[in-house]
Amino acid sequence: MLIFFVLLGLVGAFHVACIILKKETPRRISKCLVIPMLLAAYIAGGGRSLFPILALILGWFGDVLLIRIQNTVHFKLGLASFLLGHICYIIAFMSLLGIGAANVGAANIDIPAILIFTPPTIALGAVVFRLIKPTKEMSAPVIVYMIVLLAMSFFGFQVFLSNPGVAGLLILSGSFNFIVSDTILAYYTFRKLKVTGAVLIMAFYIVAQAEIVMGLWLLGPGI
Repeated sequence: MLIFFVLLGLVGAFHVACIILKKETPRRISKCLVIPMLLAAYIAGGGRSLFPILALILGWFGDVLLIRIQNTVHFKLGLASFLLGHICYIIAFMSLLGIGAANVGAANIDIPAILIFTPPTIALGAVVFRLIKPTKEMSAPVIVYMIVLLAMSFFGFQVFLSNPGVAGLLILSGSFNFIVSDTILAYYTFRKLKVTGAVLIMAFYIVAQAEIVMGLWLLGPGI
């Protein structure tokens, strides 16, 4: 598993360098290699759970589709892929918490944490929405995407509370880094993308995916 994380680091560094140097072809190729490295690491580490694998595959689809971000159809399909990927992570986190139709009564949910977490989450969502300033046409999709993204972070927070070690912290950090990456991406969706913005989007995205995969691996084989 470690070798794939090393390769991920090399691919990620190369990809960021290509963004800075504006080398378009190697940038596109290296972007398509990020998720395969993480998927290989997850499986090599004993990961067999369906939803993390689906989340990574959908993330890869999103990466490939957003290479042609100027294409409206590719852009919408790419965002849909990432949205479904976040939902898959939510399901994976809920499974870790014991949330399911068969055992919902035994779910490992911290109710006081929900009461504490909800108000700042709503406030954060409002601030991010104002920062992004989407068009009227895109306002509803952006709100839906934000809700799903914040829900993933909420369940990541619950995973951390039930597993307050390195694994839980990695999952929590990964879910928060997704918020940062997707917020920057959404911001520049309605503005001209700058090199700094492109670097930050991919840096936070790669770290987010890697932290979640590592956290799931540390929680045990088959998760």
